[in-house]
Amino acid sequence: MYRTEHDDVAGPGGSSLGDLLRDLSSNVSNVARRGIELAAAEVSRKVSKAGKDSQLIMIGAFIAYAGFLFILAAAVIALSLLIPIGWATFSVGFTVLVAGAIAIRTGKKRISEGDLLPNETIDTFKEDTRWMRNQLM
Repeated sequence: MYRTEHDDVAGPGGSSLGDLLRDLSSNVSNVARRGIELAAAEVSRKVSKAGKDSQLIMIGAFIAYAGFLFILAAAVIALSLLIPIGWATFSVGFTVLVAGAIAIRTGKKRISEGDLLPNETIDTFKEDTRWMRNQLM
């Protein structure tokens, strides 16, 4: 490596320009590594939340199915005493399916509202970049 007159110029605290550039390079590398670790942790946290919201969809579907099986039979028998059995079956089945659809829709909405991008880490990278630019100028 060629040595220039700038290498001997002392910066703040008596460090040479070469030392300062090496420190800057090392710090940039450390900041990038920590940023990647933070991004991975943030994405992991968001994926875990999406998994829990998916469970809500499955629970809603199970409730709708169980409701269809158990309530349908009892309600159809009860309603068939008042209205024709065909209308009793339709009324009970439609009501149970609407309840299940509401649960499924709620879970899907929560998943679609979830953002899997590591936004906090991206913001931190932007702040770090601005800070490094200001330090170099």
